[in-house]
Amino acid sequence: MIKLGIIGLGKMGGYHASISQTLPNVKLVAVADPHQSNLDKVTDQTVIKTNDFTLWLDQVDAVIIAIQTAKHYAAAKTCLEHGKHILVEKPITSTSEQAAELFALAHKNNLALHVGHVERFNGAIQELKKIVTRPLFIECHRMGPFVQRAARDSVVLDLMIHDVDLVLSLVNEKPVSVTAHGSSVHSPLADVASVQLTFPSGCIASVVASRASQIKQRSMTVHEKEAFYHLDFTTQDLVIHRQTSSSVQVGLDQLRYRQESLIEHVFVHKDNPLKLEIMHFIRAIETQQDMRNALQDIQALDIIVEIERQLSVQMGNALNSTTTPTEHRSTTMTI
Repeated sequence: MIKLGIIGLGKMGGYHASISQTLPNVKLVAVADPHQSNLDKVTDQTVIKTNDFTLWLDQVDAVIIAIQTAKHYAAAKTCLEHGKHILVEKPITSTSEQAAELFALAHKNNLALHVGHVERFNGAIQELKKIVTRPLFIECHRMGPFVQRAARDSVVLDLMIHDVDLVLSLVNEKPVSVTAHGSSVHSPLADVASVQLTFPSGCIASVVASRASQIKQRSMTVHEKEAFYHLDFTTQDLVIHRQTSSSVQVGLDQLRYRQESLIEHVFVHKDNPLKLEIMHFIRAIETQQDMRNALQDIQALDIIVEIERQLSVQMGNALNSTTTPTEHRSTTMTI
């Protein structure tokens, strides 16, 4: 039985608390949050509730950290120094140097250090990774309305990081260039972002994220030479299109296109990705396997930090110009 503590009971922390209480090999021992209204979300009277996690840290085996990104590093370092396995919500830290230090500390103390890239556990993406061999072009769209709780982070840290992480795992290469475009709409930070990643193999990935949209959409399409894949993260559906024939017919009054294809609906085992993520974390502790994934986690953070840097420069330039908050800005960098 793994004794678990949770730091932060906002939206994600609340989800973690609810799910962890349903797992047979986990006992939620303690939670910490500065707001009493959040602490009240946990109704089990046997759970310790404080505003300072250090008061109960010695009573748990593992900790889930679900607080503001800027506070991740300090909390995670304290937990690791006290010999606690940790699962920290994405992004792990604000800088790659901080992340590398935490992974080194976890390795030194033989501790699990997982990052909350919950979409890795989406059933559809797990099936897609079994099928894709040589992607030529990847498109990702992740958008929805603005929510105040996410205002401290840009849309890149809030939403886009999921898709950048998945693209890197599908292509299995480090991009040679990053092109970023951004707009502020509801906050001083980027609320709309469009990024293009170019890889050594020639694959191009277009990643779009918005928190200024009236609809919620989470989708990915992957183009290969012989197939087109469409994935819906919300429904966990995966469809494959394989072209069999195409033709163009020219008539007296119009031009017609005809395309025939085979459509395959892939069977996907649909489960709660967050539950699977926590179970993976607990299993790593119990088996001492898959304890850390520093290479992938830091590589994803490197790209996000570069995108943030580009957009920060753009936003800074905008403040010193006559541009309006929603004016389009872009930059490119080879990495």
